[in-house]
Amino acid sequence: MTISPIFITGAWRSGTTLLSRIINSHSDIHITFDTVHFLRFSYKKYEPINDFKNVSSLIRDTASRLDSRYNIKLDVNTVTNELSESCSYASIYNSIMKSLFLNGTAKTVWGEKTNLAWTSIPKFYEMYPEGRVIHIVRDPRAVLASWKKYTRAPGNDYLDSIVNCFDSMEKGLLYKDDYDSKIYQLITYEDLVVNPHETIESICASFSIDFSKKMLDTSLFTDNEGKAWKPNSIYNDEVSGISTALIGKWKTQLDDWEKYLVDQVMDGVLLKYNYSLSDVRVNDALLECAINKILDSKLAREGLLRFFLEGKGIERYPSNPTNPVNW
Repeated sequence: MTISPIFITGAWRSGTTLLSRIINSHSDIHITFDTVHFLRFSYKKYEPINDFKNVSSLIRDTASRLDSRYNIKLDVNTVTNELSESCSYASIYNSIMKSLFLNGTAKTVWGEKTNLAWTSIPKFYEMYPEGRVIHIVRDPRAVLASWKKYTRAPGNDYLDSIVNCFDSMEKGLLYKDDYDSKIYQLITYEDLVVNPHETIESICASFSIDFSKKMLDTSLFTDNEGKAWKPNSIYNDEVSGISTALIGKWKTQLDDWEKYLVDQVMDGVLLKYNYSLSDVRVNDALLECAINKILDSKLAREGLLRFFLEGKGIERYPSNPTNPVNW
């Protein structure tokens, strides 16, 4: 049997939640709202997976985490009974998602949204060669401005989002070429909010699903409790529906040294995505400020040093997302 689930990912504050709510509004599809995170918590962590004791541990650990963190009940027996002795990570993942989100509904396709998981896209395709992926990116200066206000990370650790965005955007361009024969969609947040009908219709065509205008009706969006969804923007008073209000907001939210730092890391990638440079006037005071701000954060210092020495970004949270202390 061909299984063709959907996987949505991108950097934090890049529009993954909005995108997931749009796709979730399709009559045939259920997209998670930050819950299971199978690729983060489970994939390749219960070896050998052909040992049913490990299968049982994976399912029970998932059930325990969902219950304690979200009060979501996973029927362990239902999932286990559906599996054969020769099960795989793909069949376990599929059984968990069907049990949680499809059983008892009219929906037939499940999907998962997980932030900072673009490096797991190859793993997703390993499990589901016919799987469907949406990778969303956003102007990294907008991400930085939003993450600066949103994160609980201390001090200047928010600067690490710059190298995260670089890695996401670079990987996106690579995947677009490498996965030409796969069902892979690379989109920008700006295209999504400026041309939502055209962007979602294109995704639906690629995914071989019917487009419906209801997918763009934000009044129908729901959260993980089935309640009306509310945007989690830091500028809530300016956001209504699928809005373009936040495009360019970073220009008044970031200092010149922050804009300059993003330009130094991202200049080539920005242009490849048709984002303009910030055009900041550089002087000694600005450079000294940028250096001191970077030095104040071990995380930012390490990430930016890695970039300037190796030309590589990184995919990571400021703290370990698998540690319950950080939930």
